[in-house]
Amino acid sequence: MKISTVLSTMIMLFLLIGCEPFSKETMDFYESTDGIDLSGENILSISIHSSEDDVINTFGKPMEVEEIENPKSKYLSYDGVEFGFVDDKVMRLFIRRTHENSKIYGTAKKIKIGDAKEEVIKEYGENYYERVESGLDTLGYFDKDNRINIEFGFNEKEVIAVIIKKIGWKEDN
Repeated sequence: MKISTVLSTMIMLFLLIGCEPFSKETMDFYESTDGIDLSGENILSISIHSSEDDVINTFGKPMEVEEIENPKSKYLSYDGVEFGFVDDKVMRLFIRRTHENSKIYGTAKKIKIGDAKEEVIKEYGENYYERVESGLDTLGYFDKDNRINIEFGFNEKEVIAVIIKKIGWKEDN
């Protein structure tokens, strides 16, 4: 009787703090997912390894700048897109839905916010994995040669976020 009380208390604690104890991380799928070529992924010519100066020259002054100490990183936010940096090099590009007047950016294969899940699979192919991240259904691909990962977050089978990141980069969120 005492064991079931402890177990139910632990389950309730997980639920209350919002932890997803059975969720899988991106890299849990690396070995079992075939790679595709993501080397052309960019947003207005900004790609993984572009410099902070490249981003500012292309997008102008950011709406918001956030600097993180651990791990040491920097984020520049613009309307509809965010860039994450380590050592002055882009390690993450994040396309997101903002307000109604936001600019809509797309991937190299022209996938953008609002597109259907079927369109993503049509453009990127069948070598994907699926997981749940922060309550969003997520579909992802790996470029194992260039160590790049792209994930599409869905709400009701509609793209609401796209993250392109360097594999192996440890970010804080």
